Amino acid sequence: MSGRETPAETAERFLEIYRTDARAHGARRWTYTEVVIALGWAPSRARNMMPFLNALRDLCLARALPDLRVVIVASGTDLPSSRSFPPPRNTWADTGWDRDGVRREQERIFTWKW
Repeated sequence: MSGRETPAETAERFLEIYRTDARAHGARRWTYTEVVIALGWAPSRARNMMPFLNALRDLCLARALPDLRVVIVASGTDLPSSRSFPPPRNTWADTGWDRDGVRREQERIFTWKW
């Protein structure tokens, strides 16, 4: 074994980090930088999180959890990166949600029993 985590293992680890933090302090949004630091990565890795984010989506779907990707947001905003809403549809990632749909999923996370 190389000692490197797979994206799926990283997603599992982040789920536990998020769950523990939510139980202690309440569910909240995390910036991309906060996530990579919590994972023990260099802040520069915040620019290339797609494999981890895809694995996190898969994990949440498999466990019937809200999509935690929506609470990983750009600094100074309440939404994922604006690049996540490309024209012409302006919908987020692979969900088809617009910005209001992402905010609704965030609210679901904030009220979830972690």
